[in-house]
Amino acid sequence: MHRPRRLKAPVTREKLIEAAGEIFAEKGLHGTSIRDITQRAGANVASVNYHFHDKFELYAQVLRRAHQGIVAAMSRPLTAKTPEGRFRELITAMLKSALDPSRPKWQTRVLGRELFQPTPVLDLMYDLVRPTAHRLSQTMGEMRPDLSFQQLTLAAAGVVARAVFHVYHGHLVQRMFPAAPEATPDELIEHVVEFSLAALRGLQAPPACGQNHRPRSCRATAKRRANAAHARRVR
Repeated sequence: MHRPRRLKAPVTREKLIEAAGEIFAEKGLHGTSIRDITQRAGANVASVNYHFHDKFELYAQVLRRAHQGIVAAMSRPLTAKTPEGRFRELITAMLKSALDPSRPKWQTRVLGRELFQPTPVLDLMYDLVRPTAHRLSQTMGEMRPDLSFQQLTLAAAGVVARAVFHVYHGHLVQRMFPAAPEATPDELIEHVVEFSLAALRGLQAPPACGQNHRPRSCRATAKRRANAAHARRVR
């Protein structure tokens, strides 16, 4: 009597993302083949075509998976009553999520690769990260409504750059300063928050709008001040 064959469990979309994430983290987008991924996932090429169409769409989904935990953490409701407190909540959420020891290591590695060796796929990520970037700069604008749009944009980018450095290249600190004790995640978060707040407080605002300033810049500053005042009233 012939026993019926046991069918293999279907290879899920999740399994392909996890397997692809590990290999993309090791080899990068261009160094990874579909065969590398399917062998790791125990799947066939057709499963990748079925779930993702091609390698580039799969890579885009891997980047989204690697970033979605950070985005979700930074999108939660803020509870602090002051802009400084809300800024602290945002930076703490970002770094705690990025430094979470339970986070798969491939997520940090694949994002690190993409940030410092960007591919065209990075353009597909902007719709995911723009809301959190806007939230950060808006909160900073509530603290310093007197700053220009360019100043706030550069300041917000500087905060993110500092955090990104410590997440993806923190090991360089120990190499540059071997005698310094290694910072714990909580110490690191506190440093980034306090350093950023001190820098923001120390920025010199541009002169008051007048005949020597572009009307567009003046309108943007006035609008930001009005928005900040409204935000304070509704809280």
